[in-house]
Amino acid sequence: MKFLNKPIRRAVIIALSLVVSACAVVPKNLDSHGQDDGEHFSRTIVSAEPDALYAYADTLFAYAHGVNAVTEHESRSFYQTTFVRGDMLKLRIIGMDQYDGLYQITAQGNLDLPFVKSFPATGRSREELIDDIERELVHLKWFYQESVKVDLSLLRLAAINVSVTGAVFNPGRVIINSQPITKPDGVIQQTAGGFSSRRNVISALSAAGGIRPDADTENVYLKRGDKVLPISLRSIIDGVGFSDTPTLINGDQIIVRSTGYVNPSLIKPSQVTPPGMRVFMSNLTAPALSNAQSAVGADSTRLPYGSSLLDSVISANCIGGTHQANASRSVVLVTRNLGSKQQIVVRRSINQLLANSSNPLVNPFMMPNDGIACYDSRFTNFRDVARGIGELISPLLFGSLL
Repeated sequence: MKFLNKPIRRAVIIALSLVVSACAVVPKNLDSHGQDDGEHFSRTIVSAEPDALYAYADTLFAYAHGVNAVTEHESRSFYQTTFVRGDMLKLRIIGMDQYDGLYQITAQGNLDLPFVKSFPATGRSREELIDDIERELVHLKWFYQESVKVDLSLLRLAAINVSVTGAVFNPGRVIINSQPITKPDGVIQQTAGGFSSRRNVISALSAAGGIRPDADTENVYLKRGDKVLPISLRSIIDGVGFSDTPTLINGDQIIVRSTGYVNPSLIKPSQVTPPGMRVFMSNLTAPALSNAQSAVGADSTRLPYGSSLLDSVISANCIGGTHQANASRSVVLVTRNLGSKQQIVVRRSINQLLANSSNPLVNPFMMPNDGIACYDSRFTNFRDVARGIGELISPLLFGSLL
């Protein structure tokens, strides 16, 4: 018995030290880069090459308003549909029924007809391509000038590649107007005058993740060749102005300039902002021991754009239960500055969020791909540590009685 008392006393001392340390819920020194003092946090705007980015935006502004300014006639051309590779066309030649049918512009950008030379088609309008075909048929002496009649209709717009850079969540090259997987490629509508709502500026910005809250909605540029068209997104965000968006072609560039500050009015779902976002959640501790028991599934981790940290905490089931046992729970937010991949860690207590729910410095807005982790209350920590102490001491006590 005397021999066993000493290890038991040691075990009790170790257990008591664990109980004392149970109050340390999360590390005291978080990797917040000095942007959070425990009560106030706000994201900043980071750019790898801010001077070069702003200089390029200034150059575009000069292009749009200077010597390369788009004339009224050229501005209309941005809104006219020109053919690109992959467009599906319907051709009809009066008097030559064997040529009637569907044709697709080739990967080389040509319209290939049987026994006739290839016609360059990319960047051409319907009228220009009809004139080329009629001219060639007359040149081959298949028709007289006054009798040749060619009709060409656009049936389906092809998918295109465009570049989106600047103040968007996922800048880079995007593909828009691609065919849905559920729609077979062989199904082609036969109505003349193909139209797609997925080949415009709105679709390109959505494919790039939507504009960030620091985007300058009055300084968005569409660059096509050596011409730049300034675009305002304000009417689109307000729910109008859809008809004023240009139709895009292959190689177009869209540049969204940053204002350098976060505009809370842009943190809401719209046609050019994310309609929803994915947020990573972890609630692996009490009152539930797994995400499944906490009902943290795929649906709960997809939140509307504009949700706050408190909204995410509620979605992760971090709030509720026994008040005295769970009131002191806390949550850690893992986020990033806009335009940066460097992670920032911010801690808030549940009571702090509830008491300051309308203060965005205490209860910040969530951004796409942010993460939260819920931590237990002090009472739950103490209870679990005490349970572990019991499991540690019980075998020793039981052995001492044998």
